[in-house]
Amino acid sequence: MGLDIYLSPIADAAANKRHYEAENAFYERPDYDQLTDEQKDEIRATIPPYVSHEDVPSTRYPDHLFNRRYLRSSYNAGGFNHAVPDMLATNETGTYPNQYGSLYWIFEPMGREWDGDEGTLTGADVPLLEQCRARALEVAEKLKTADPLRTGTASGMLGDRDHLWRRPPSEAEVLAWYREEQRRHAAQDPKQREMFGEGYSNAKGTVFGFDSGIEILAATATVGILGQPEAIIVYRASKETVESYIQSAEIVVEFIDEALMLIERDSMAHLSWSG
Repeated sequence: MGLDIYLSPIADAAANKRHYEAENAFYERPDYDQLTDEQKDEIRATIPPYVSHEDVPSTRYPDHLFNRRYLRSSYNAGGFNHAVPDMLATNETGTYPNQYGSLYWIFEPMGREWDGDEGTLTGADVPLLEQCRARALEVAEKLKTADPLRTGTASGMLGDRDHLWRRPPSEAEVLAWYREEQRRHAAQDPKQREMFGEGYSNAKGTVFGFDSGIEILAATATVGILGQPEAIIVYRASKETVESYIQSAEIVVEFIDEALMLIERDSMAHLSWSG
């Protein structure tokens, strides 16, 4: 789950509006339950077709999740709207997800309430989109020099009592637990290792890596939402991780360039926010 932002040519958006209007009218017919299956099929055949969204790969980073017509921020800690304000030290300057550096902040000059907005972009939006473009460039440049500090939590999760610590463990017991996790990880099928990665939580704690890990700089104790002991760690994101977010911000610039191109070509474009 997360925020998905789609950019489409206005003709595609208009076609899909006709599709949904006709489809809704069909299912809301007062005599719908009296129609035979054959009659329903005949009516469905008259509904204008749905036009699938077309992705346009980034010119600079064609394999990236973001592209010239699609942006995303998942709701978890790795989402753009979480991670970028963390790394820019702006996560306390406002309320999530509107903090400096987030996609909402980048597109704030549009002055739109995206929930329920019809999403039509016209020539009047061009100067506003140019302001958004400048913000995306600013975010990309600031990420290049930021100290990418982030936080994470480490705790045991609920599970079978046989797999929980029966009492607070000693340092030696924790090392023994981690070494057992190393053995389990090494014995896994390579596809399983790829699926679950090097970070996960189980009943006894959180593993941050085997072949490589994270650079933990500080830790403090707290209590989790279920009352369990929990550690909050401060760590520095890897160069590869930071580079991915820099690329994301740079692709936002391409996304806006694509919107400007569509407006120039078709007089209008369509922007859809969901999530």
